[in-house]
Amino acid sequence: MNKSPLLLCLFLVSGCVATKTARSQRQETFSFGVISDIQYADKDTRGARHYRESLSRLKEGVEDLNRRQLAFTIQLGDLIDGNKTRERTQLDLDEVLEVHNSLAMPKYHAIGNHCLTAGKKGLQERLGLSRFYYDFTVPAAQGWRFVVLDGNDAGYGVLGANQLEWLRSKLGEARTSKEKVIVFCHFALLKSAAQHHRMKTPEPVLALINGSDCVVAYFAGHDHAGGYAFRDGIHHVTIKGMVEAPIRNAYAVIEVSPTTLRETGFGKEPSREMTIHAE
Repeated sequence: MNKSPLLLCLFLVSGCVATKTARSQRQETFSFGVISDIQYADKDTRGARHYRESLSRLKEGVEDLNRRQLAFTIQLGDLIDGNKTRERTQLDLDEVLEVHNSLAMPKYHAIGNHCLTAGKKGLQERLGLSRFYYDFTVPAAQGWRFVVLDGNDAGYGVLGANQLEWLRSKLGEARTSKEKVIVFCHFALLKSAAQHHRMKTPEPVLALINGSDCVVAYFAGHDHAGGYAFRDGIHHVTIKGMVEAPIRNAYAVIEVSPTTLRETGFGKEPSREMTIHAE
């Protein structure tokens, strides 16, 4: 049966709208990888920390992440543990970066307290960072901004005044641009999200992100046991430490849609689904 010109036109228009909607939905969904506390060192295991084995776990994780379509991967600090001498520590950093840099997608770093055993200047050069706090966007994540904090800026687990003012400014820009924000830092902010180890002075950071109306999640490491909490509309996720996962591994992929953060955990890291609450 032949379609009339009007029906044919309506059919073509509805098909174009459906295709555009499907394409828009695909564009609004993206994924990224998260790794924390690799803490590699060429030295013997101590307690639950399997320093040498973490390099093999990282290789496995990198191979897996490279098979996925990820907008980026971020490691949340403590690439290395630190060794007996600065020279050996530098060699550890060389080894772990050789593996980490084989990630096929854009790579970002938050700096941990153990990272600093390699020296700030050398670490900046090796990681290609002019400073340890910064923000970034990626083409696959339209309408999203990612903020990386330096938890050692003014001491162990302390953000200095300049960084706090910078954070205030960036969150203001994101709010004005109607961007959603995900924050990354080595140190968790809440005890409910990290029972054992957290930022020393979390209150100024909490005040800024809680009042921002644009931050939807805060990802951290440092506490190898990991954890999760939801407070004031923000998901606080602490990723388990790879150095304490010598057999099962520990890392995650986060799939982001306009309404949901879906964490797929690997090895010891759990999976969870987190709703993005409307403003």
